[in-house]
Amino acid sequence: MTTDLPYMPSIGNVAAILQKIRGAGTPPKFTVEFVKSTLGFTGSQDRSFPRMLKQLRFISEDGTPLPRYNEFKAASSGGRAMADGLREGWAPIFLADQMAHSRSSGELTDTFKTVTGQGDAVAKKMAATFKAFASHADWSSVPVELEVQPDKSPKESETADSEVVSEEQTASLVAAASGRGLSLHHDIHLHIPPTSDVAVYRAIFRALREELQ
Repeated sequence: MTTDLPYMPSIGNVAAILQKIRGAGTPPKFTVEFVKSTLGFTGSQDRSFPRMLKQLRFISEDGTPLPRYNEFKAASSGGRAMADGLREGWAPIFLADQMAHSRSSGELTDTFKTVTGQGDAVAKKMAATFKAFASHADWSSVPVELEVQPDKSPKESETADSEVVSEEQTASLVAAASGRGLSLHHDIHLHIPPTSDVAVYRAIFRALREELQ
């Protein structure tokens, strides 16, 4: 079974196109014509750029820019938006190697071969494309999943319901540590008695937010 992941035949203009995107306005549709006529990249090797942005969830299938497109354009969130897009669009690669973004070209090529079932030549282009986009991502941001478990019996609740703090709270912890060259991932585990009252959960999250500000 193979996994289909997009790649560019040449990555020579990736950095320049991304820079142009950040400086240009947001188009109604991001198309090959926009890349050619507005951004100024007319080479055939750049025609696959819209496909890359679709995989990153920067644009929809019809080319309409999604919120992540404008998040990337913003200086404060651009790197994080790229990291989020790669983690989502290349999820099979990160499933195989959670630190894929830090691997060498050779190591990545092997991973792409295993995951996609492609040969050396295509896997090498896939790896090069991934690295070209990954170099514009902020990997210090921590992917956060918030999962609320259903009510459990008193006996089950003794083994704990696990909650992860919000992205905003985690980001503040990472920011505080960044000056010391650290990257931290904090999980807070809450032992909550079974209840159907959602107000209980809201009160707990509100208290956590106030304590961590």
